[in-house]
Amino acid sequence: MAFKFNFTSDDLDLDDVDQNGTEQIDSSLGDLSLEDPSQKVPSKEFNINACPLPGAIQADALHIPGVDTQLYKRTLADVKFQMAEQDTLLNEPDSEEGKVVDMLNLNSNSDLVRGVYEGGFKTWECSLDLAEYLSQLPKDQITGKRILELGCGSALPSLVLLAKDLNNQVDVQDYNDQVIRYITIPNILLNTVLTVEETSTADAQLSDEKEESSSEEEDDDEEKDQIIGDTATCDAEAELPAERVPDMLRRVSERTRAFVGDWSGLPALVQDRKYNVIITSETIYSQEALPALIDAIQSSLQKPDGVW
Repeated sequence: MAFKFNFTSDDLDLDDVDQNGTEQIDSSLGDLSLEDPSQKVPSKEFNINACPLPGAIQADALHIPGVDTQLYKRTLADVKFQMAEQDTLLNEPDSEEGKVVDMLNLNSNSDLVRGVYEGGFKTWECSLDLAEYLSQLPKDQITGKRILELGCGSALPSLVLLAKDLNNQVDVQDYNDQVIRYITIPNILLNTVLTVEETSTADAQLSDEKEESSSEEEDDDEEKDQIIGDTATCDAEAELPAERVPDMLRRVSERTRAFVGDWSGLPALVQDRKYNVIITSETIYSQEALPALIDAIQSSLQKPDGVW
């Protein structure tokens, strides 16, 4: 199983690391970091019905070990294509599209920049483990529930819960509204509303690879590594006719609310909506963020029988 921490050469005390390369990375990330770490993105509800969508979404068909639900995840290459299509990237360096591409480009250097980009475009390994765990729970524990996923990103656990029961209400939250807009909502559409067409040759190739594998455990690791690494096979696609987009987004909003920004402001936004279940995975990387996360959970959880 592939797993890595993005340590610097100083952390690892390696003399043979290319210092020039490290300095270039540190410099590029410094341009994106907050001058004042206290200036966090304020919490607010994201307007799902106003979410901009392309004419089609390209996706990967996910095969998560232990998950019997077929899931689809939008490729990051497709997000970049949408940014280029909106035709403002080159003319307006500080545009929304430019910020998104900056975030996507971070995947090759760093997982996140604290207070600016919190890693939502990356699919984290624990989200796959959580999706598998939720998929195997008894039916009564994951049906007819009001659920909140904190730090959702690609929202794979939420997609499992949306698929398990049409009566589930699943809300999502991520620090960056760009992640909600270009990854989370398209993923929910792919898995709940849209008609997805898969490429048969890709399915056949995947089947052959599974049959040739010598170890089931190695198969599982390879599947996870491919999802985490966002190997864009683009083996699925869904059309979004412009005249149907408002109805599609309305259907999403009937089962899902979306929130963006720092956790500290979330309780005020959901004070009228307590949750039976709150889920989160790989959301904490600094002690400073822990109190806000705990407060968000305690304030949003239905008592006394809510679980997280």
